[in-house]
Amino acid sequence: MAYASVVSLAQTLEQLNTRIPGLFSEPKIQSLAASLEYFKGFLDRSCKSSYHQEQITVLVGKFRDALNEAETIIEQKICEIHQMGSSTSIEKASEDLVGTLLPAGQKIELIRKELVLSLENCTSHDHDIEPSDDHFERSESMIESPYRHSFTTNVENDVVGLDDDLEKIIDRLLGSSSEREVVAITGMGGIGKTTLAKKAYDYPRVRSRFDVHAWVTVSREFGMRRLLLSLVRCIPGMTDKFLEKTEDQLAVSLYRKLKDRRYLIVIDDIWSTKVWDDVTRCFPDDDNGSRIILTSRLKDVAAYADPDSPLHEMGTLSLDDGWKLLSIKVFGANDLCPSELEDIGKQIAEKCGGLPLAILVVAGHLSRIARRRESWIIVAKTVSSVVANDPDKCLGVLGMSYSYLPNHLKPCFLSIGAFPEDFEIKARTLIQVWAAEGFLKVERLKSLEKVAEECLEDLVSRNLIMIRKRRFNGEIRSCGVHDLLRDLSLREAQKEKFLHVTSTRYVSNFLAQRNEGRGFSFLSNISLNDSSELSSHVGRSMFFWGELLISAQPQRQFSLFASFKLIRVLAIFSHLFPSFPAEITQLIHLRYLWIRSNGGLPASMSRLFNLQTLIFQQPELYYMYKTLMLPREIWSMTQLRRLRLLSGNYLSKPKRSGKTDEGAASDVVGLSNLEELSHLCFASCTDEVFSYLPNIRKLSILDAASDDASEYLKNLVHLEKLETLKCVCYGQKRLSLSNWCGSLTSIKRLILSGCLLLSEDMASLAALPNLEVLKLRDNEFEGRAWTVSDEDEFSQLKFLVVAEPRLVNWEAGSVNFPNLQKLVFRKCIHLEEIPMDIGEICPLEVIELIGCSSSAQNSAKELQEEQESMGNSCLQVRVYADDDESSSLFDFWRAVLD
Repeated sequence: MAYASVVSLAQTLEQLNTRIPGLFSEPKIQSLAASLEYFKGFLDRSCKSSYHQEQITVLVGKFRDALNEAETIIEQKICEIHQMGSSTSIEKASEDLVGTLLPAGQKIELIRKELVLSLENCTSHDHDIEPSDDHFERSESMIESPYRHSFTTNVENDVVGLDDDLEKIIDRLLGSSSEREVVAITGMGGIGKTTLAKKAYDYPRVRSRFDVHAWVTVSREFGMRRLLLSLVRCIPGMTDKFLEKTEDQLAVSLYRKLKDRRYLIVIDDIWSTKVWDDVTRCFPDDDNGSRIILTSRLKDVAAYADPDSPLHEMGTLSLDDGWKLLSIKVFGANDLCPSELEDIGKQIAEKCGGLPLAILVVAGHLSRIARRRESWIIVAKTVSSVVANDPDKCLGVLGMSYSYLPNHLKPCFLSIGAFPEDFEIKARTLIQVWAAEGFLKVERLKSLEKVAEECLEDLVSRNLIMIRKRRFNGEIRSCGVHDLLRDLSLREAQKEKFLHVTSTRYVSNFLAQRNEGRGFSFLSNISLNDSSELSSHVGRSMFFWGELLISAQPQRQFSLFASFKLIRVLAIFSHLFPSFPAEITQLIHLRYLWIRSNGGLPASMSRLFNLQTLIFQQPELYYMYKTLMLPREIWSMTQLRRLRLLSGNYLSKPKRSGKTDEGAASDVVGLSNLEELSHLCFASCTDEVFSYLPNIRKLSILDAASDDASEYLKNLVHLEKLETLKCVCYGQKRLSLSNWCGSLTSIKRLILSGCLLLSEDMASLAALPNLEVLKLRDNEFEGRAWTVSDEDEFSQLKFLVVAEPRLVNWEAGSVNFPNLQKLVFRKCIHLEEIPMDIGEICPLEVIELIGCSSSAQNSAKELQEEQESMGNSCLQVRVYADDDESSSLFDFWRAVLD
């Protein structure tokens, strides 16, 4: 991945410049920086213009490898400087680095010159040249047949699972609105957008409604003249003389032919907003009910043509519809699948992930093999291989989405392959990993996490990543990727030496054969017994999803990690270490670490001065309600942004380094970059600790309630940027909110569990000016009732969750929650009713009851019926049975971990 190599090396040089001031004054470093800038410019241009010559592709690969080599040299030198400490002078370090970099720099300069020469001789810009008239004469039959033919399987005749979609599209085409309307259909490649558009286009009532019908397929590399010629060909009465006209003349002719006529135009497979900007001038809006159907994989492009018109987003087929389509394509519409093949056939359909294009490819394969159960079982085990063996069909179609990604999004998409198949990926995990990898371009006034978040949203809008869950405020909570897109990601990542994924048990041979790999993901249990002889490796990220099987002597157990001295991302999700591996503290380039250990964090953790995210789980403390003692040296880890710990933890005040000449204590830098800290105990909530955490935005507190807890929590007032607070108390005693909750003026999201909720304290919560989300779980209300007086107004509250098994009465009205949009009751088994006046809240969209009392459920249904009788059909009431997560212990730990 050449772009990732450019960005990563540029950031490494910037980091080195902070350790060796004046480094960029060295001519060799300046030359390297200039080559980086040149190559980045070339890659940016290559996104817009395809370079087809194989020689250039080879040079790009060589450039990538040379940049990776240079970065490895620099990071190894950083390791050496760090190990030698102050004993090495800056001048000596700079001199050594320049001398070591010399061969790599010369190689990069030589490749750059070769690339410049090749580009001068390159003639592969034919995609910018408009096709000749002769081309259109030869392609007349293609133009007259407006639909794309991706392959011979005739999906158009067998529309399965599209009935609802088709009905909605037809309703919009035949709607009474006289305004010209754009009906935009979007979805991932191969999902059936063109098929749906064609069915609607050919529907008899639709055909008879419009005077003019035209279809044009745009694709990625379009020419405006070619597009206009394709449209003109579809309109009766246009003479052949249009081949002689200029682009502007064609646009005028098309406009005149459509003027005052009701037309239906399909613009299929549009990739750019520029296409719409160029062609929209040809479509008159005569207020006569004309319609334009537009299909695109890109949501932002689809929405651009008519922002006020809702997108029609296509989803994958259900399992039943997927099997129905597969069965029809293999056996025909009139024949049934033999009973002995039906169960295995459904498994095959399920593994296609509901993607019609994949189902058709697999169906074509099944049609060519024996209809025996043994043969179909083999196919069920190798669905991905069947699809991959026909690249011009399925993966070829999906591959277009990757090929035309902007450079900065390609490494993000490729990194998705590190996660297991069908895995629900936490968005924050993905964002933090991307930020740590080093391939995101730094933007002014934006954190790397913000840049990563925008990349994620962009990939979602391009239908390459699927949203699994969203938070109430619209942020992505979790996501996933279709199995076939994951296969595409793995194929491209391996080709680019970007990521290698394996289920092998023995790591040494696997790694030795892939010494140039940037990232590795081990999906199954692995053996470390053969890793002691592993040589130094240049990998930057490693993901371990299974157990690390170890039977070697202790001194040889973890040499695997010592071999990856340049690693930035290390995630060991499942293995539980008996004690924290000391070798990990030597990996000074680490930026992201996820690890589980029954031993605490050692003081030597402070060596990881680049660490941004630390996720540490110590189950032994977690299950025994004990507190983790954080080493005081953690205060020197100034790059930390996220510190997420499973158990409660004690953070002592920082140790001062000395005194000034006047005898006063010297300043402590503190963790000024830390934005998230989880499960702090009450004793650490002191004004001195908080004064050295000035930028905390998200804080959770986990501890047993005590008499002095409220006094500690008064110090929360010092956290002026705090937006999210989670306070969870365990044990018999309840935490009082008195004296501290009213001071949380910056809080937007508040979660309380194990607290005593008095009426005056709830009034203080109502007065919080920025509170948007309030979640109450397993607390104790005064008198088992929550009475909200008319004077108490949660003015900004939009989302309220009440998970209170002891709550009996709730007295509130619309005046108390004027902006509430979603209300959730969970396991309120004694709640008698929901006040009818709650239905009068204008913004309220959803009321959910999960595992609640029958009386509460009945009152919710009555509330909905009352609102419907008054014409409010927007309010949804959803009632669910107990979700099998009924234990109070589960509720408690969900409050802890959510």
